[in-house]
Amino acid sequence: MQPDAEAILLDVLASYSDADKWVDTPFEAIKRLSNTKVGDAGQDFVERLCDELGFEAEFPEHPEGKGRQRQSPWDIRIESVTFELKTATEDVGGSFQFNHIRYHRAYEALLCVGISPDQIEFDAWSKAAVATGEAGHLVSMEKGGSVSHKLAKRRGKLRPIHEFENHILDLVAAIDQHRRESS
Repeated sequence: MQPDAEAILLDVLASYSDADKWVDTPFEAIKRLSNTKVGDAGQDFVERLCDELGFEAEFPEHPEGKGRQRQSPWDIRIESVTFELKTATEDVGGSFQFNHIRYHRAYEALLCVGISPDQIEFDAWSKAAVATGEAGHLVSMEKGGSVSHKLAKRRGKLRPIHEFENHILDLVAAIDQHRRESS
């Protein structure tokens, strides 16, 4: 007799289920997206938020006019500053895991957006603040590697989304000031 493979898989999946805290919450739909799509949703969210706030925001475009580049030294330019943009959902332990932060890319600041079942948090730091640990402790994502890092932040250790406008404006001004002083 053949085992019921579908029933076995459903039973196994039920034992790994960690989405109960997301059921019937405002942002439940994000848990049905792949990791890549979570990042895409985060980019679209930040773009629309910037538009609503009147910020100039742009993404790197393919030189041949084929839309947005998937691989670029930076993810979004807000006003005059290029950002690496990372989006994460809250895990079962109440933390956000912002993955694949890369020092070697040519961006000026890191912007992290954390989505919980019922709230949105964020923070942003200059690349120098990330490199010196001011943003938090980064851990290599590969054993013995030093290219791709992860930044973990507990829920409540990021800024509430309603502070986005002022914090981004302050960060852009500080980076612009640093550029003027360095030239």
